Amino acid sequence: MEEPQSRSARYREILATLARHGIGAVAGREIGAEHLREACEELGTVFIKLGQVLSTRGDLLPAAYRNELAKLQDAVPPVPVTAVEEVIRREFRKPPVELFASLDPLPAGSGSIAQAHNARLADGAEVVVKVRKPGVKETVETDLEILGDLVASWTPRLPLLEQFDAPGLLREFGDTLRAELDFRKEAANQKVFRELFGSERGFKVPDVLESLSGESVLTYERIRGDSPDEISALPSRRRIAIARRVARFVVEPALHHGVLYADPHPGNFIVLQSGALGVVDFGMVERLTPETRRRVADLLIALKRCDSERLTDRLIEIAAPSHPVNRAAIAAELDRMLKQYVDVSFDSVPVGNALRELLDLFQRERLRLPPPIAQLFKALLMCEGLLQRIDPDSGLSDYLEPLEGGLVYGGLAEGPLKDRVRDSVADAAELTMGLPRRIDRVLGEVERGNLRVWARLEDAEPLLKRFERMVERLNATMLAAACIVGIAIVMQFYHPQGWRGWIGVVFWVAVAAALISVVRTLFALRR
Repeated sequence: MEEPQSRSARYREILATLARHGIGAVAGREIGAEHLREACEELGTVFIKLGQVLSTRGDLLPAAYRNELAKLQDAVPPVPVTAVEEVIRREFRKPPVELFASLDPLPAGSGSIAQAHNARLADGAEVVVKVRKPGVKETVETDLEILGDLVASWTPRLPLLEQFDAPGLLREFGDTLRAELDFRKEAANQKVFRELFGSERGFKVPDVLESLSGESVLTYERIRGDSPDEISALPSRRRIAIARRVARFVVEPALHHGVLYADPHPGNFIVLQSGALGVVDFGMVERLTPETRRRVADLLIALKRCDSERLTDRLIEIAAPSHPVNRAAIAAELDRMLKQYVDVSFDSVPVGNALRELLDLFQRERLRLPPPIAQLFKALLMCEGLLQRIDPDSGLSDYLEPLEGGLVYGGLAEGPLKDRVRDSVADAAELTMGLPRRIDRVLGEVERGNLRVWARLEDAEPLLKRFERMVERLNATMLAAACIVGIAIVMQFYHPQGWRGWIGVVFWVAVAAALISVVRTLFALRR
């Protein structure tokens, strides 16, 4: 358990740990991936969670760092059962013995935020009691505040932090982590998925006991079964059915209903004796707006059809870059990537590999994914990995194909010509509906003085240099003419001794210089 510390003591501890691993000490210094992981492990909950999030952000970190941070485990020693009982007592103002017939003193699982205990109710029903560890909420708030201070002070010295909007990323991370700390939100998420799949025989989402759940305690019915890693002995037909259910649970709610189960790792799935798929732990659920779902569906369809131009447009649209991008280079890289899949049917295309390449491209081009789409990509990658472990012949693409028509185009007929027609119709409809809003946004930016135009003129540099030379010659001509006029005016009134001997020479030299400048300027203008 992480004991609450004073802010100043925690600040010193964080700075000392980061400095020991060479993080933040010198601006621009390369941080070793292993040192970054070790620092996160030493600093506890917030930093472990942050490292886990960054390990899935292929648009932010190179593969070496992601692979190292993926080793972070959210498994820490459990707190004593007496501490768990005290949390339950504070939550319900009753001792656990009045709420449960029995509470297993040995935890069924322990993470950095919570630990779970099996229990039994007075009527004999078996339940799981998930309890937030004492002091975690206070530690999280302190660490998030300190991280905010560090990011604010480091951003001016480290361009990479400013490039990826580190303060914005930290705010998003903090919001997600605070949501995980409130088990009332997890209970609400669990009920949403229970409503979506509760009527299907192939799925089992445990019921939440609202009377025994609150901000720091969540109680739900216990389901028994095997982990997906323990079903390799099952017949192929049953494993395929289980893999299909896993994919449906992740993909369908996200793209059809806008609720994404964002943590599909093996420990959260249970295969019941009947073959049904049980799902637990709904702390990480992301909401996807209709616009986000449309963009992702269009991107996946462009990926499926190996349409590099459409894919380029959708990626740039999703990223909304704050700096100029080389669209031609991005399109060429996507075209190269898609050629790996051109001669392969979509049924055998590894969508996970394609998504990893897309994330690597984002990282190279300094593009940033919006958090909901980054979470969706992470979930799809985890889902494909889990499908491969359940049934090596399964792939996420097997389950995306049936969703395509309903997601964007509806029930239009098949055929190459009609495919192109419906693509054009969809693009035109999208442009027509989105144009007024885009014009309104542009006018708003103009009124606020925030409009920035990025343009690059090919071969403009030589033209600019010639124009500069022409202006210089014109200035010289004007200066020479001014000198002649000035001398003529002065000589009307001022006659120094011996002036008649040299004034003629000076005059004709000035006239010759002016004529030469005029001729050169005229030739330059003609060119």
